Amino acid sequence: MNKTPAKTQRTSTKGKRTRDNIVKVARDVLAHEGYEGFVLRQIAAKAGVKPGNLQYYFSSKKELLQAVLEQELHRYQETYGKVAEDKHGKTARILAIVDFLLDEIKNNKATSNIWYTVWALAPLDPEIAELMDEWYQQYMEKLKDVFKTAAPEISDIQAGHTASILTALMDGLTNQIGYGKTPHEIHDGIESAVRSLILDLIDS
Repeated sequence: MNKTPAKTQRTSTKGKRTRDNIVKVARDVLAHEGYEGFVLRQIAAKAGVKPGNLQYYFSSKKELLQAVLEQELHRYQETYGKVAEDKHGKTARILAIVDFLLDEIKNNKATSNIWYTVWALAPLDPEIAELMDEWYQQYMEKLKDVFKTAAPEISDIQAGHTASILTALMDGLTNQIGYGKTPHEIHDGIESAVRSLILDLIDS
C-alpha cells in the first residue's frame, strides 16, 4: 500500500527532470542555432532521449517552443521576486528591474537570439504570433505587479502603462544596443535616460 505512491513520486520526479532537460536543451538550440536547428529529432539526440520519448512530452515544435517561452517567463518572474525581497524602497526596486532588463539585452546572448528568432517567425506563423502575444500579456502583468508592489499609490492603469512602455523600450533597444550590436554616439547615456523616464512615469 505504501510502495505505490513512492514509486509514482519517483516516476513523476524523473519525468519532470527529463522534461526540464528537454526544455533546457531546446532553449540552447534556439539561442545558438535558431529555428532552423529547432528540430525535434536533433533536440532529442542532444537531450539524450529517443524521439518518441520527446514527443511524449512535446507533440510538436510549437508546443516545445511554448515551453521554452514559459521558462523565460518564469525566469523573469523569479528575478522580479528576488528584487522585491532584496531591495527596499520604491526607487531602488524600480531601478533594479530596469538595470536587470538593460543587462539582459546588452549582455545575454541567448536572450537576444531567442527574441530575434521569435520576432522573425511571428509575422509568418499565426500560431507563433499567438504564443508571443500570450507571452507578452503574461509578462507585462508580472511587470505591472512589480510596479504596484514598489509603488502601491499608483493606479493599475499607470502601472500597466509603465510596464508596457518599459517593455517596448527594451524591445526597441534590443535592436539598437542589444548583444552584438555596435552602440553609436546617439546611444551615449541611454541607460540613464531609460532609468529617469521610468521613474518619471511612476511619479507622474
